[in-house]
Amino acid sequence: MTFFVGVLMIATIAFANAFYILGRNSAPDPNLAGENFLDAFIFSYKMGLGDFITDGFGTRDEEFLWIFFLLDSLIILIVLLNLVIAIMGDTFDRVQETQENSMLKELTNMIRENEFLFSRSRAFKKAKYIVVIEPEKAEGGGNISWEGKLNQLKTFIEESSQKHIEHLKKLQGEVENIAGTALEDKLKPAEDRINHKLTT
Repeated sequence: MTFFVGVLMIATIAFANAFYILGRNSAPDPNLAGENFLDAFIFSYKMGLGDFITDGFGTRDEEFLWIFFLLDSLIILIVLLNLVIAIMGDTFDRVQETQENSMLKELTNMIRENEFLFSRSRAFKKAKYIVVIEPEKAEGGGNISWEGKLNQLKTFIEESSQKHIEHLKKLQGEVENIAGTALEDKLKPAEDRINHKLTT
């Protein structure tokens, strides 16, 4: 998210600078981007959010203004804002992936904090026992690093394809064995007859 904010700020400042310089060329009319660079930054930021103020574009640099307007709406409004939605979706999915691990961790902490309420000597007073402690892992591969939905889907497709290929090879081997056995059964009587005629 830090890199996204940095890229958004750089793009906004770059377009603010472009609009501010082109607006100064519209003298003696007022600068369309504002009287100072802060106003130009606010103008660029609002335009990136969809507040299109194009009333002052009728200057001698109108072609350049419309080109920067299209670039601003494409890069900031479409690309970067859709990118932040994708980042938020990936973050939510990553949290969902570790949900069961976090639940088991909290339950373990609760058991450890309230262990004094349970008396092992009283519970196992007349029994011989061995306490075995084994680590428990949540299902879903919580230790696997998150690589995003597309990579996870790609891995799933590759594993499924490999399983299908192995199954097809197994079926191919079984079909070849059946065909070989059937062919041998068909040829054996004829071979026996030929051998019988040759011996007589």
